[in-house]
Amino acid sequence: MVQRDRYRAEIAGKNYTLVGSYSKEHLDGAVQLVNLQLEQLAQLAPDLSTEDLAILMAVNAISDQMIKEKRIMDLENQLELSQMSQSDRDRTNGAFSKEN
Repeated sequence: MVQRDRYRAEIAGKNYTLVGSYSKEHLDGAVQLVNLQLEQLAQLAPDLSTEDLAILMAVNAISDQMIKEKRIMDLENQLELSQMSQSDRDRTNGAFSKEN
């Protein structure tokens, strides 16, 4: 069973209790980044409510995640192709060695 820890956070001036298995350092960094991004969005769009800012930030976060996941998939495909090419080269070199 995974241990769940409680973590108290202040986000946009409101207190929250987060439950999860991440380290305090990880959550400190995440909360700091959330607050920073909310502040930046508030400066760009001061008329928006905190809820609207949070929704915009969530859309930005999901978009960034999708981009990074695609990049990971592309890199995994490149690695797989590279390994296949290397395997083909190894087999070809082995065939030439047997002929000599």
